[in-house]
Amino acid sequence: MTIKFLSLIVFVFAATAIMLTSCAVSKDTGMKEKNKTKKMYREINAWIDIDATPEEAWEVLVDFKSWESWNSFIPLVEGNLKVGERMRIKVVSPDSKPMKFKPEVYEVIPYEKILWGGSFLKIIYCGDHAFLLEPIQDGKTRFRQIERFRGPIVLFMDNMIKKTEIGYHQMNLAFKEQVEKHKSEKK
Repeated sequence: MTIKFLSLIVFVFAATAIMLTSCAVSKDTGMKEKNKTKKMYREINAWIDIDATPEEAWEVLVDFKSWESWNSFIPLVEGNLKVGERMRIKVVSPDSKPMKFKPEVYEVIPYEKILWGGSFLKIIYCGDHAFLLEPIQDGKTRFRQIERFRGPIVLFMDNMIKKTEIGYHQMNLAFKEQVEKHKSEKK
């Protein structure tokens, strides 16, 4: 065998071991990541402060049917928001073709958190996405989206991840506007 071939086998074995361990913690409720490798791991953490309580923000967040009217980044979410269920979503990153996914719901804590994700062969790619509602001062809420990308395919995803991050910031602004509008309409 050639040295290149042996190196490839070692790389695939190591990547598989890292991914199996990494994907096993992807459902970790604290979004902690173990065994990160900078080349095969990326994270987006986008947040915005909203003039509304977590309860008021949650009402808009789980009204998936309304997302099409205000959310150009994830305009379609269908399914039952229950742990173990699969959702159907459409993601439209800036300057990209729409992509459809069927993430599994890992965790739902009303007024606090939704965590969903998925994988491709568990060794090629694993990812999860958290929507977090964090209470802050004066009855306001910090809306945070955290997405973690893990696996060898991440080495080739830089451009897609950059566009996704832009989409999260755009979604956060639209979500803030929608929640604050919804709050004012209820008064």
